[in-house]
Amino acid sequence: MSDIATGKDADFSEERLVKRYNSDLANSLGNLLNRSLNMTEKYRFGLLSKEPDYATHLQMFMKLDQLPEESGRLKKPEYLPFLDHAASVINCVNGSSREMTEFAIHSALEVSLSIATRCNTLIDRTSPWQLAKSDQTARQLNLVLYHLAESLRIIPILISPVLPKAAQSIFDQLNWKMELSGKEERFRLEDATWGGLPDGHVVGKPVQLFPRIER
Repeated sequence: MSDIATGKDADFSEERLVKRYNSDLANSLGNLLNRSLNMTEKYRFGLLSKEPDYATHLQMFMKLDQLPEESGRLKKPEYLPFLDHAASVINCVNGSSREMTEFAIHSALEVSLSIATRCNTLIDRTSPWQLAKSDQTARQLNLVLYHLAESLRIIPILISPVLPKAAQSIFDQLNWKMELSGKEERFRLEDATWGGLPDGHVVGKPVQLFPRIER
């Protein structure tokens, strides 16, 4: 559906479908879910830690085009990748919502899945396996794991109209809103705001979501 604009003609081929499935779903989103939950289990026994002052810092960051010199706490190197990541996810939510309102489902899905790409970039920038080696970087590791899990909480809300079973599975693996498992009301757009996962939330175990299609 990412290749098909609503109301317009489009080319379709099985080869293209398999290629997009493997790249966007198996390699990107599915692999991200597996990596994130495995790292959270390995390094923190599945427990997420939420920084108490982080929401305030994010609000400040979202209001600034450039960080002023006097915003010393915001300019700490360990904070910047996370503030940038959270802001980009917020912008993706806004973009996806706008595209859905305009019935541009292909664009909305593209924007939603791009969050997974941003998460993989965050992993590359922060190297959580290196952060796990020292107690001095424990706080940064907590931030990485929380950001990955929170991003994975938001993605299912955005993709649920197109990939409802996948969205349910991601929430199940995150151990999130289990009382609504299998129900549409589990995914409310108003919940797609940053910081929904509480401090101390315990995620579940990963289950392969999108097996690669080998041809």
